[in-house]
Amino acid sequence: MADVFISYKRTERPRVQVIDNALRAEGFSVWFDARLEVGSGEGFDSEIEREVTSAASVLACWTPEALQSVYVKAEAKKGLERDALVPVFLEPCYLPIPFNAVDTADLSSWSGDPQDVAWRRVVVRLHECKDRAQRDRGAILRRSASAYAKVDHKIFPGTLSLLVERIAAVDDWDATKYNDDIHALLAWIDSIVGKEMKHVTDGYELAERQAGGSAWYYWERGDAGRRAIEIENLLNRLARIAEKLNEAKKVLELDAP
Repeated sequence: MADVFISYKRTERPRVQVIDNALRAEGFSVWFDARLEVGSGEGFDSEIEREVTSAASVLACWTPEALQSVYVKAEAKKGLERDALVPVFLEPCYLPIPFNAVDTADLSSWSGDPQDVAWRRVVVRLHECKDRAQRDRGAILRRSASAYAKVDHKIFPGTLSLLVERIAAVDDWDATKYNDDIHALLAWIDSIVGKEMKHVTDGYELAERQAGGSAWYYWERGDAGRRAIEIENLLNRLARIAEKLNEAKKVLELDAP
C-alpha cells in the first residue's frame, strides 16, 4: 500500500515526475503508472485498481486535459469516496461537481521548491491521510490476524499435508488426474511469492531512505541474508521438482514401444 497514488494525464508526466521526486524526498512511498512494467504478470488495469483503492491518499493533478480523462476522474472519485483525495492544479481550470468542493492547492507555477507555501499545504494534507491510514490499517490488520487465527489450523499446514497423504494413498494411475490441484497450488505459490517480492523491494527502498529504521535493521541484523538462504533452499527444492517433471515429460515424448 503506497502512501500516495498520483493520478494525472500522461502528457504531464515530466511535471508529475518532479512531484514524485519531491514526495519521496519527504519520506512518502509513491505509486504512479510510470513505474508499471511492460510484460508484468499482473495487468495494468488490475494493478491500478488495487493501488488506487489501497493508497493512503490519491493526489489528483488537475489540468484541462486531465478533466477530459475518464481515468483521472474515476481515480479522483475513488479518493474522494474514501476522504483521501488531495487535489492540486498543474494548470488553472474549472473543476466540476463534486471535485470543486475540495480544497485544491495551486501548483501551476511551482518549480519544485520544497519550502513553497502551496507545496507545504499539500505535504501536510498527505501526512494527515497517511497517519489516518496507518491507524485504520492497524485496526484492519488486527481484525485480519484474529480472523486468520480462527481458521489457521484448518488451512495450513493441515490441508496441504492432507494433499501429500492423499497422493501417497491413491493408485499410481490416479496421480495423473491431479493437474488442477497442481495448477491451484502453483497459483497460490505465484501469488504469495509476488507479495514477498513487493514486500522486500519496498522494504529495501524504505531502508535506503530511513537509515536506522526497522527496514534498515532488517538488513543490518542479517535477517535479510537469512531469508535469502531460505529462498535458496526453496529454489533448490523447486529445481528438483522441475527435474522430475522433465524426466516424466521425456518419457511421455518417447515413441510408442
